Order: sequence, then structure tokens, then C-alpha cells
Amino acid sequence: MTSYEQVLEQINAVPAGVTGNDRTITWLTDAQVVGLARNSRGHLELFLAGEQLKPRTRTVKSAIHYHSWHRDSQPPLCANRILLPALGHFDQVGAFIAAELLREKADANLERAFAVTEPLIELAIKRLEISESAILGLVGELLLLDALCRRAGDVHVGPLVQAWDGWRRSARDLTWQGTGVEIKTTTRTTSSHAIHGIHQIERAPATDDAPGEAHLLLVSIGLRQADPNVPSLSIPSLMDSIIERLTASGAGGLIDEFLRRVAMYGSESGIGYEHATMGSEALFTTPFTVTFIRGYDMADPAVEVLRRDDVVAHQHVDAQSLMFRVELPATISLNNPIAGARLVSEAILGLHS
Repeated sequence: MTSYEQVLEQINAVPAGVTGNDRTITWLTDAQVVGLARNSRGHLELFLAGEQLKPRTRTVKSAIHYHSWHRDSQPPLCANRILLPALGHFDQVGAFIAAELLREKADANLERAFAVTEPLIELAIKRLEISESAILGLVGELLLLDALCRRAGDVHVGPLVQAWDGWRRSARDLTWQGTGVEIKTTTRTTSSHAIHGIHQIERAPATDDAPGEAHLLLVSIGLRQADPNVPSLSIPSLMDSIIERLTASGAGGLIDEFLRRVAMYGSESGIGYEHATMGSEALFTTPFTVTFIRGYDMADPAVEVLRRDDVVAHQHVDAQSLMFRVELPATISLNNPIAGARLVSEAILGLHS
């Protein structure tokens, strides 16, 4: 029987496709039922040769595709392809799934082995999706924090880094001189974001203990994985830039605390980035390019989203527990949203160029 360790060793040697739909499939056994390949970006794919499989869960249905693949000197290959979430290579998860399929005798009866293994595949993909979401979130928050540090005067750099609260569960990702900032990151082409509680899209009211927020910006950041040989950014490069700015501004004494906070970001999702030791790991070195940065003034009445007043009349509903998705257009009014990292940073800092 092929073990997890043997499969992982084979995966480590799987080459990336050259371009487009080119694949070099590494079959794990002579039966050529369970195989692995990488696309041209190096992302791992699981190939299950044979009849089309019929997943029962929504998660696996969205990840599996059935194709006929052309081969130069052999008949076409009909196979089910499972594309694992894109960030990093996730080789260990791919090895685990493949080893489980082989343990359930996929070579002899793929349909049965897949049915038995599907719950594990679903759990693995969901776990990867959570980690992927956390990584995207961290890139977005570091990207905005870096832009703020670059635009701010030296005296404000240290306090800005300390004001970043997105590394933990908090009411707001960042608050600066009465302006609340909620940061949302997506790989979609539009400002489409999941909202967890009305408080994420409404200004905090004044209380006896806090002054509340005069303004609230929802900063929508669009990212996509960078093509080879184009300017890009990554978690390690953003970290280096912020650390360099802290040092240059005379706030180097805050670096250790900043590193500690970043390491706590997403730890509940299983990432926890340690800059000193993880700066070369594939999961974190994924290069991105920015497709858009938009700062939405959420107090603008032209922003048509759920408001607290829409919910408060329903006394048996906890407004903070609501989860929904907003689809914000690229243009709402003449000055909303603000576009670009520099202008968004200046709006948060209260600068006028």
C-alpha cells in the first residue's frame, strides 16, 4: 500500500505545467487512477481517472471538474480534476487525500473510494479555504498599513502601527483620530465582501466610555496572483517595508511587538506567520498585484446596505450576529469611493494633497 510519506515524496517532484492547460500527471500507482499535477502557477491538482464522479457536498462539487484531456501518443484521458485552493502548494493536504483514496482501494473501485473519502476531502478543502481567506486578509491589512506608514510623518508611524487592531478579534481593524477603518480583501474583480455584523459597516456611536467614530471607511482591496516577472508584493516584502519604516522613523522599539501581533493574526485559522522563520515558505511568499484599492464612506446615504435601523425593530434579532455580503459598485457618487492607496491613506490621516 502506498503510504502518505511515499505520496508526499512523489508530490515534491511533480513539475509545474509549462503554459495554460499543459499538465504532466504523476500517477501514484501502475493502475493510473489517482494522479497529481501542477498547473502553470505551480498549484496542486488531483486527477481521478475514469467515469465522472458525483459529489454529494457543495464544497467538493465546486472544486471538482470533469474533463477529457488530449494526449499526444495515447487516447484522450477522461478524468475528474480536484483543484485545491490556490495559495501556497498545500502538498501535505494533497498527499493526505491521495493516500486516503488509495487506502480505500480507488484503483479497484474509484466511485466507492471517492464516496468514502469525500467527507475528508470536504474538510480538507474547507480548512484550506479558511487559511486562504486569512492569508488574503493579512496581505490586505499589511498593504494598507504599509501605505499609511509611507504617507505619514515620522512622528505618526509608530502610533499608526500600534493603532492597527486587525491582528485580533476587535470591533475595528484600525482607528485613527476619529476615523474607523474596516479592511476587506478579495480576489474577485468587484468590491464584493462578506460582512460579519452591522458594526462593520456603521460608525461606532459615542458612549460614556468612548467618543465614537466621526467617519468610517470600508477599504476594499482587490488582489490577484501576480504573473511571473512583474512587480508584485507579498507578506514578507510588506513586513520588511513596515519594519524598515519603523526603524527609519525612530520607532524601532516597536518592531518586536509588531512581529508578535502579526504572528497572532489568523492563528485560529492555522496560519500564524512568524516573519523570522517563515519568510521563505510557499504559503506566505505567494506574489500578488493590486487590482484596486477603494475607500468607501459608509455614512454616505447613497451606500445602500443594511443599517442598524433596518434590524433594530426586530427585537429578537442580534444585529451583531448578522452575516451577509455587500456588492459595492466602483462608483457611488462623485467622491465616493476614494480610489488608490495614496488617496485612501490621506483620507485616513486627514491630509489634503
